[in-house]
Amino acid sequence: MFKALGLRPRDVVDIKLVTNTPPGSAVRLRPHTSAFVNIGNHQAVLETELKHYSALTLGSTIPFDYRGERYYFDVVDLRSAPRGERVATAKVQDCDIAAEFVRAKDQLKPKKKKNKNN
Repeated sequence: MFKALGLRPRDVVDIKLVTNTPPGSAVRLRPHTSAFVNIGNHQAVLETELKHYSALTLGSTIPFDYRGERYYFDVVDLRSAPRGERVATAKVQDCDIAAEFVRAKDQLKPKKKKNKNN
């Protein structure tokens, strides 16, 4: 939790209860490495691991532990139920949420740097 929030010991945190978070209908995750896709039945593993979260936030990075390995995923798209609108935060717990992967970070082509001389 500390790492996910970027906290250090003795940091002061204000907590606010949010009760109007919509239920999620779909999430797209970007694995940091393509190694997770090589796991047999990785979709079932993903759905099982998502049950450990009560909500997800767009742009956050979440870890999954599987067979002694830790895998990281970025939340790149999040949709609410029932209309499928894009949202910043959505409930995952007690929801039927469809999860899918996009291309892993290690498979993305590096962006070309613009030349300042042009």
